[in-house]
Amino acid sequence: MSCRTILIVTSATVLTTAVAAAPISFAGTSVTLSLGTGVAECELTWKRASVVFKALIPGSGPTAFRLVDATGTATIDLASVGNPIALANSVYIRATTRGGFTLTDAAGHYVQVSNGDGSLTGDSTFTVQTTVDPAGTRMPVFNIAARPKITPDVRSVVPPRVNLSLSDVRVSVQPEFANAVNEALGADSVEPGDALATCSGTATT
Repeated sequence: MSCRTILIVTSATVLTTAVAAAPISFAGTSVTLSLGTGVAECELTWKRASVVFKALIPGSGPTAFRLVDATGTATIDLASVGNPIALANSVYIRATTRGGFTLTDAAGHYVQVSNGDGSLTGDSTFTVQTTVDPAGTRMPVFNIAARPKITPDVRSVVPPRVNLSLSDVRVSVQPEFANAVNEALGADSVEPGDALATCSGTATT
């Protein structure tokens, strides 16, 4: 084999290796994927004497409730694979869920929260039914004060497949929900900004 032939073969091998090692890039960087599965569990931290909590779908503890059957989308910047912080910060989830809880006092007055619809940015709404409003009204229930911890696990880049784990989702009471609770269960039952629950969850695309 001539020196010229050896040089051509060596150059082609180096080029092929470099292309194989390079990360796949995306023109739009972020991709929006449909959720395959999604579930969250929340531990209620708000308590009041004589008010009984009941989960519509029970969680792992006596004051825990589950939000299940999530449908919606997850947006993630797959160009950030290899940079865990940037990848986690790029995640945006918007979904509807089934589940919630009921609060009932000794006189039978109640507040029921169900059918969530929203995102991790604190713009979620739920159907809130009360003794005063049994038909129910969709309203903001909680606020997410700080971005929760999100751990993405990219199973495949092409096609995009991602597992998402969320933890330390701390939520507080929104003013509209506080008004509904106080109207149904008595004045000063809850104040806007009171801690309501701590949640965690998983989702797949």
